[in-house]
Amino acid sequence: MIGYKIDAFNETITEVEYNGDYTQIYPHLNGARAFDVARLYANHDVAYVDDEGLYREKQSFWVHRNYTQALAGDALILGTDEEGESISPKTTIEQLRNDIVFIGDRFMLQMFYKAFGDVQDITQFFFKETA
Repeated sequence: MIGYKIDAFNETITEVEYNGDYTQIYPHLNGARAFDVARLYANHDVAYVDDEGLYREKQSFWVHRNYTQALAGDALILGTDEEGESISPKTTIEQLRNDIVFIGDRFMLQMFYKAFGDVQDITQFFFKETA
C-alpha cells in the first residue's frame, strides 16, 4: 500500500510504500521510539507522528487545516478501514499538500505565540475559510 511521508525538516510531502507492519512506521518518523495518531480527515485518514516530537532537541512544525494545533516532526499519513487496520489514504497527495502549512523550527512557533497569544485553534491564521 502507499502512504504519504511528511518531511517537516525539508518541507516536503512524498508518496512512500508501506507494508502494513506497524514497526515500519518508525523509520518514517525520524528515529521515533513511540508514535501517536492524529485524525486529520472524516474519511479516517490519519497522521502517525513522533509521540516525543515536542521533546526533541531539533524540531520542525507543521499545521494541518483540520487539526487545531501544530504538529512536531515528520509524519506518515495512512488511511484506516472499518476494523482500524491501515490502508492507503483516501485523500489525494495534492489535497494533503493544500491542507498543510510548514511553520519551521521551535523559534518560529514561539514567535507565532508571542505575536498572537495562547490561541486554541491556530488554523485560522494559516487557512482562509472557503464558503
